[in-house]
Amino acid sequence: MDRKVTPQQRIQECIADKKSFVLQGGAGCGKTETLKQTLQLLSKDYPKKRIACITHTNLAVNEIIDRVGEGYNISTIHSFLGSLIKNYTKAIHKVIHEIFIVANAEVETEDSSGLTGNDLKKANHENYKSAYKKYAKLKYIVKGETSPKELGKREYDKAPNEYSQTLNEKIADLNTEVRQVIDGKDHRIIRYNDSRFDRFNDLSFGHDSLLKITSLLFMRYSKLGRILCDKYDFILIDEYQDTHEDVVEVFLKHLPRDKKITIGLFGDAMQSIYSDGIGDVRAYIDSGDLAEIPKEDNFRCSEQVINFVNALREDDLRQEPAFKVKKDGTKETLKDRQGQVRLLYAIWDKNKPHSRSCSEEKQAYLDFVDKLIDLADGKESSHKKLMLTNKSIAGKVGFASLYKVFADRYTEVKDELEKVLSSTQVLDLVELCDAYSGAKKRYNFILSELKKSGFVLNNLEAKEKIVAAFEKITTGDLSIAKTLEVAFEENIITKSDSYLAYVGRKDSFLAELKKDIAYQQLKKIFNSGANTLAKMVKEVPELTEETFNEFISNLKRERFYEELFSESIPFSEIIRYYRYLNEECDYITMHKTKGSGIENVLVVLDEYFWNQYKFQFSHNSTEPSSAFTSPNMKLFYVACSRTIKNLTVVKVVTSDEEKHLLATFPGFKKVVTD
Repeated sequence: MDRKVTPQQRIQECIADKKSFVLQGGAGCGKTETLKQTLQLLSKDYPKKRIACITHTNLAVNEIIDRVGEGYNISTIHSFLGSLIKNYTKAIHKVIHEIFIVANAEVETEDSSGLTGNDLKKANHENYKSAYKKYAKLKYIVKGETSPKELGKREYDKAPNEYSQTLNEKIADLNTEVRQVIDGKDHRIIRYNDSRFDRFNDLSFGHDSLLKITSLLFMRYSKLGRILCDKYDFILIDEYQDTHEDVVEVFLKHLPRDKKITIGLFGDAMQSIYSDGIGDVRAYIDSGDLAEIPKEDNFRCSEQVINFVNALREDDLRQEPAFKVKKDGTKETLKDRQGQVRLLYAIWDKNKPHSRSCSEEKQAYLDFVDKLIDLADGKESSHKKLMLTNKSIAGKVGFASLYKVFADRYTEVKDELEKVLSSTQVLDLVELCDAYSGAKKRYNFILSELKKSGFVLNNLEAKEKIVAAFEKITTGDLSIAKTLEVAFEENIITKSDSYLAYVGRKDSFLAELKKDIAYQQLKKIFNSGANTLAKMVKEVPELTEETFNEFISNLKRERFYEELFSESIPFSEIIRYYRYLNEECDYITMHKTKGSGIENVLVVLDEYFWNQYKFQFSHNSTEPSSAFTSPNMKLFYVACSRTIKNLTVVKVVTSDEEKHLLATFPGFKKVVTD
């Protein structure tokens, strides 16, 4: 490629040739600015052409509007697709059952899974359990009937094929009933509800299902593709790597070839850290559906940080400092873009604990990591600390009780925390509360959400009533359960199918345990101090390990429900957790690190016992880009590349890891924490 040809000129060439393209640029390269210039170019050179620009969040929409002004069709992906399909309720009626029905419990074999013995039995029980929970949830939503708890592994293993077949027969019957209920409903009631939830009773669907339904419609009805092409000549997608692969396929594979529409993608495959995004579009580049346009500028980071993050990339893109105009009107020079990268490590001279290690071993290790962080942070504590897990900083930020309730039951706490808070509508409520009492007042957002819940703010009395409700929730010391109760009573939010199903499962489960004599006897023995298998066997000689494990699972679930809905966890912890997620403190999870630059960043390269990630160096890791597997490296890249000036990375290694760390990153310096 001619090096004199700029990315913007390449985009102009693609537009002129009606060729779809992807602008590939690292963090801080000015992708949004290029998107702005592309919008302005299209408006100027093709004034009669119709342009749509879509991104992923309302925040991103507002950012783009701030840069380019109001005269463009800019929306979130959900708003765009919702508007596109909303009038085709007859067609949606034919496919909407797909978002409600339950898939069968898969029965693995040695040939299909490669597993044998107890591993195979465990896999099939997990498949059964997962399908059963979905079946029970749907049954409650459709029929209002609760289901008994799923079979434990010991009982299931007596006749696994029979139990799975019986469940699948029940699933088939329920799915048929779902189809019949949907067929009997008027298609005109179907709508996108602009929430996280699907609602079976009124046939409305939420964010995730909107993407699925759109994909199903485009695959089944070619007319939709023609309609889209008639409406738009250009569709520009920001942060393409976070777009669901089904949606990308709609735009690149399910539109008619004879009606040419130009798709422009802007993003970076190295920043694809979410599992529900497409990640990269290499297959479309290789097939000729997209022209790849690299953008090698970096307007954000210091020269030292750029050099460091370049070595982390898995592709051939290498960024170089690009210079902005400063506030005084002069242009930056390389001297203005100086900083430092510090790589610090300390030796842990014992075996590293893991997720199943005892709490004492874990705590000793975490204390050691904290010493390294404090040492690296210095007395001024001017860094934003980027860590992998919520647990590592929950106490510092102020949601320790909330986190502990989830940690006592779940291993994958972060995922479950978000899932439960979403299902119970707590996240919806806290977003409203933050809009009311947070740093940025968003009253229009509140009014819009209240309208969805049926609250009509048409007189002074209604206004005073809703203000009083928000004051009670945001300034009082109410528990989570009590706060939800107030919110439902005052019509701040309405109960969703998901909430009702969750509470139904909880109440059914707790009611069954109360009637379970064997469970209550084991619980009494456990609470008396015999809280291990070895101790309980002395009291109940016939107790097996599997029965004990099932008992512990039920006990954890019981305690979780009781504590979460008790008076012991204040809603204020939810508010602090929400603000933490929105980066309104000195700590950020590495998964929440996309966004504007941060002056001084401290990245803690530690898994914090989360098995999904592994920041460990092996004997064949001699280059930074091959140090970790792809998901780990991308997360590390995203965290480091947010740095504006000074980056510090800290890592605790064992003596065995030390030489591999230094072979990969020779710049690491050893520090002593004592």
